[in-house]
Amino acid sequence: MNILITPFHDWRKIILEGFRTRDAHFIEELKKHQEIKKVIINRPTTFLEIFLKRKPNLIRGQVILSQYGFKLYKLEENLYLIDYVSKNFIAQALNGYKWFINQYGSTKYISFISKCLAFLNIEKDYCLLNQNIFAYKLTEQLKPKVSIFDAWDNFLKFNVYKHLLDDIEIGYRTYANTTDFWITNSNDNIVDFENAYQPKNMFLIKNGVDVNRFVNDRTIKQPEDMKSIPHPIVGFGGKISQLLDVDLINNVVKMSPEISFVFVGQILDKEVYKRIVKQDNFYYLGDKHYDEYPDYVKNFDICTVPYVVEDKKKSGANSIKVYEYLATNKKVIGTNSNGLEDLSDYLYITNTADEFAEEIKNKENNKKKIVLQEHSWESKIKELLKLIKGARKD
Repeated sequence: MNILITPFHDWRKIILEGFRTRDAHFIEELKKHQEIKKVIINRPTTFLEIFLKRKPNLIRGQVILSQYGFKLYKLEENLYLIDYVSKNFIAQALNGYKWFINQYGSTKYISFISKCLAFLNIEKDYCLLNQNIFAYKLTEQLKPKVSIFDAWDNFLKFNVYKHLLDDIEIGYRTYANTTDFWITNSNDNIVDFENAYQPKNMFLIKNGVDVNRFVNDRTIKQPEDMKSIPHPIVGFGGKISQLLDVDLINNVVKMSPEISFVFVGQILDKEVYKRIVKQDNFYYLGDKHYDEYPDYVKNFDICTVPYVVEDKKKSGANSIKVYEYLATNKKVIGTNSNGLEDLSDYLYITNTADEFAEEIKNKENNKKKIVLQEHSWESKIKELLKLIKGARKD
């Protein structure tokens, strides 16, 4: 089986930050699976994006095909990258994500992808896994044996994309009409997407955990920037976005001066970060490479997921960080949001700041342990391949 993947994040970002996102985990596991012959990644970018996001000279591989600025890299024995770096940075600067929408549908881009598939001798024997809401025009034009859309998040609910709501709506409707089936990571998403778009088939493949990084690697290093932070430490590892319940965080931190609150992760929404009161026992340590990140989680005494519960604010996504927390056997405390309610046997769910503050006073964990074999990324890829086999037309 051969798979052409359109991830949301480009390969340079994955190398720069590590394999920490759902699309990156899928790539990492697919290329290791014995049933997969070739994995081909594609995503266009511009010199502007590379410059602004500090991503130069990150691709390590052999160029085996090139034409008009397009390149096909062989990264590993069965892993390939279709790369296009546009010089038209003005168009991306002016149009933002709309540039990607147009680029994925451009004749030259589609033509080079087809040329790459022919060069690799798989033009009639590949499946398309699209994990990018902005790449729907690509799905319209390619002819794979099976076409899948991974609706891993509801982009209509994020403030950073509110200027693109019409384009996102078109994307979802296009995927509903052109793909064989959808996958998503939460029951909330299934309800929302089926009501709004009626895809032909929709299946639940929840997020998972990297067992090697969080379990098999038993070494626990104390990061330098945590050495001076007093215990007990209540930690959060994830993106600073509208999903965070800032009022809850501010209240709990204020009510618990004897506890250190450590936040690690990328700031996606600067306004959300500004609203967090930087009290003396609050520590933001910045974003960390995914190879370093497990050391931070392992040095937390308690792990938290302080997410908003309002339907209009939460994304409906099933959080990767929760499985990573649970794999370390730490006590996990969260709110009744974004799929945490489905994991109530394994973590503590609170409904108020008072309950949250009370729960973090005791790091004793009396909840059940998750069965790692059922929640590894390897198991998630097995679920995906089973669905693909059932949908193949040959």
